[in-house]
Amino acid sequence: MNAASDDDGPREGETGDQPSSEPGPLAYVGTVVRWSPESGTGAVRTATGRELEFDLQHAVVLGALVAGPRAWTISTGQAVGYDVGWTSRGLRVTKLFPAT
Repeated sequence: MNAASDDDGPREGETGDQPSSEPGPLAYVGTVVRWSPESGTGAVRTATGRELEFDLQHAVVLGALVAGPRAWTISTGQAVGYDVGWTSRGLRVTKLFPAT
C-alpha cells in the first residue's frame, strides 16, 4: 500500500498550500503611527493602544513595496496587518502587510 493516497489532502503547490499575503482572521490589524523611510523603522498602534516598533531590516514585508499592480507604500495613519514576535529588544512587529 502506498504511504500517500488520494485522500491525503492538497499536495505542495496545490490550492491550500500557498501562504496568503492578505490579512486573515488570525492577523492583527493596527495603524502606522510613526514611519521613517530613511531608516526603515516605525511603529504600529494596536487595537488596545500599545505601540509596537518595526524595522524593515528585521521584518518580513508581504505584498509589494515597489511598483506593480498590488504595490503599496507605508505611510503614517495607514491601516496595516501585522504579526509579532519576541526579540532581544522585546515584542516587535515581525510581519507587515497592507490591510484590506
